[in-house]
Amino acid sequence: MTDLILILMAGLLGLGTGIFTVLSLIEKPVWRLMWAPRSSRVSDEEARTVHAVLKRVIHLLPPTMMTAMGSVSALMIIFLVLTGFSAVSLGLAAVFFVQLLLIVLRLFKDIRGVDEVPSDGELPLVRDGLGALTLLHHRGLLMTVSTLIAVWIAAAWLP
Repeated sequence: MTDLILILMAGLLGLGTGIFTVLSLIEKPVWRLMWAPRSSRVSDEEARTVHAVLKRVIHLLPPTMMTAMGSVSALMIIFLVLTGFSAVSLGLAAVFFVQLLLIVLRLFKDIRGVDEVPSDGELPLVRDGLGALTLLHHRGLLMTVSTLIAVWIAAAWLP
């Protein structure tokens, strides 16, 4: 049963990794805004274009990711119970839940920073929201990839 749970978690984390990778590639022209939202090395046109693209998917991807990561959370709890809260399963859960918590703490604020600002609106607001959401997407990518690696490691360590 634990093998099936690990496979399901890996599949959902793989889905999340794929979504975050696509978002990262869409955001590539504005990566610099993650650290310097007012950087002159990102043109206003690039910022507005990427902002507009994200606004098109902003009502589809967050619910999809929330469903996927909620499912991983439920599977992780079942996994903990089935493995008797072993050191391996506790380590895996810590890798996932700590990162997930850090993302959830900023999630809705960063989504609103893009969703509630028109792409042709005030440029500082467009850049600030875009930089914050881009950083959140990269944190999500780090979370899904590192947890996926931890799942593989856990699968190798379990009897």
